[in-house]
Amino acid sequence: MKTRFFTRARRFALLAFVFTFAMAGNLPLSSSRPAASPQPTKVVGWGDNSQGQLNVPAGLNDATAIAAGFVHSLALKSDGTVVGWGNNTGGEATPPAGLSNVVAIAAGGSPFAPGNSVALQSDGTIVIWGVLGPQTIPGNAVAIAAGSFHVLAVKADGTVVGFGDDFFGEINIPPGLTGVVAVSAGPIFSLALKSDGTVVGWGGNNIGQINIPPGLSGVVAISAGGGDSLALKSDGTVVGWGANFSGVLNIPPGLSGVVAISAGFFHNLALKSDGTVVGWGDNSQGQLNIPPGLSNVLAISAGGAHSLALVRVTPQDQITALIAQVQALVTAGTLAQNQADQLIHKLQTVLNMLGKNNNNPACNQLGAFINHVQAFINNGSLTAAQGQALIDAANATKTNIGC
Repeated sequence: MKTRFFTRARRFALLAFVFTFAMAGNLPLSSSRPAASPQPTKVVGWGDNSQGQLNVPAGLNDATAIAAGFVHSLALKSDGTVVGWGNNTGGEATPPAGLSNVVAIAAGGSPFAPGNSVALQSDGTIVIWGVLGPQTIPGNAVAIAAGSFHVLAVKADGTVVGFGDDFFGEINIPPGLTGVVAVSAGPIFSLALKSDGTVVGWGGNNIGQINIPPGLSGVVAISAGGGDSLALKSDGTVVGWGANFSGVLNIPPGLSGVVAISAGFFHNLALKSDGTVVGWGDNSQGQLNIPPGLSNVLAISAGGAHSLALVRVTPQDQITALIAQVQALVTAGTLAQNQADQLIHKLQTVLNMLGKNNNNPACNQLGAFINHVQAFINNGSLTAAQGQALIDAANATKTNIGC
């Protein structure tokens, strides 16, 4: 196991950092589970990219969950493996070799030590790497969360266990705590959501981050930020408490229809039922500059000063990309414009059909596109590799449509 970074100086520095409103640990800080969608996806990021935390790996088109750490990012793929990018000083962006069968991920971090990464496997095993790893903890966990220097897990019996630093009591689980369905970890504090819709907090409380509002109930999700805490209620509204650094508690008036929340450090995100994202709090690094037109979002995660969204790729998105792929062959001098126009015409017809929900004709038209590409391969206009790339993209679109 790697040397721990829990020196007294670092602990007090973290407390001072949180208290004085500089940047500290992460935190999405609840675990991210796979989005309930088999369609192809893409990860979109905005905000701080000083450590490459927005440099999504090329070809990542099947992510089912995301987690933003302080300056690193993780994604869970449909095959149960994990990929990471961004800061890797402690190996936090490099999942352990052979890691598989993962069903949830979480990421935390701190400016005083490497990041914190956690994965939950289908058999309940917890795998940790980065500042607290590497270590594997067999068990029957069903949910996880990652803070700066601690990890939380919910067991199948509804109890909670903690690992890592306990300097502020962040893994000092309240005696008798049961019925827990989710946890979230801030830099020096912890939250638990119970099956009855109430919230319990423990650990550091220097700025009121575990002062649960009296009477709070009907909660369906929680998220611990740098010095604030968020709760999503069953009516789609959001409640916050703790320190209002950079306006993190200034929840936009009238915000409703929320289906997911994520508290970063001094900025917060909310995912609405229409697939759009709302943000508030600090925007010094552009972490609230949500890309114009961002929609079809399946999941969100707020990090130190960056934001991630998991976006469903629609058939229309795929056709638009395929048109660009064809046009690029003209630019490269491979196809003549009139040849490309023949292919593009078929693809534009597909777009029109999809817009009218005429999926079966759209599938047939994609079949005609594939046949035309094959003809170009046969007559030498396209190499086998060039043509196959177009065919593969068309077939992926057919699968997405449900042909």
